[in-house]
Amino acid sequence: MEVDEVIDYIVIIAIIAIRLFSFSSKWIEQYVINNVVEFVKSFEHLLLVLTVVAFFLIIIYMTMKQLKKLPKFYVIEIEDIYGKKVVVDGLRTNFTTFAAAKSYAHFYSDLYGEQYKFRIVGRNRILNYPHGHVR
Repeated sequence: MEVDEVIDYIVIIAIIAIRLFSFSSKWIEQYVINNVVEFVKSFEHLLLVLTVVAFFLIIIYMTMKQLKKLPKFYVIEIEDIYGKKVVVDGLRTNFTTFAAAKSYAHFYSDLYGEQYKFRIVGRNRILNYPHGHVR
C-alpha cells in the first residue's frame, strides 16, 4: 500500500464517520430531543398544579402540627397584691377558648381593680380546681 491509498482510506473513513455522526445527531434531535421537549410542554401545567398541591399540603401539615400544640383549655390564675395565688368564690376560671378567658380576665380586672391580678394560662387538661367549670 502506498501513502496515497492510506490517505484515501483515511479520508473515506472520516467522511463515513462524519455522515454517521450527522445522521445520528439528526435522528437523536428528531426522535429523542423533540419528543422530550413535547412531553415537557404537554405536562408543564400538570407539573404546576402538582407543585401548588404539594405547597398547600405542606401548609396544611404545618398548620395541623401547630394546632396540636395549642392548649385545649385556658385557666385564669388569680394573684393577690402580694403575689400569692388565691381562689375567689363565684368566679369562673376554666375556659375552652382563649377569647372567652381573655374577656373574663378583663371583666374581672375592671371589677376588682388593683386588688387582684388575673393571668391566663393554657393547659392541655383541666386541673381539679375547687371553683369554676368549663364551657
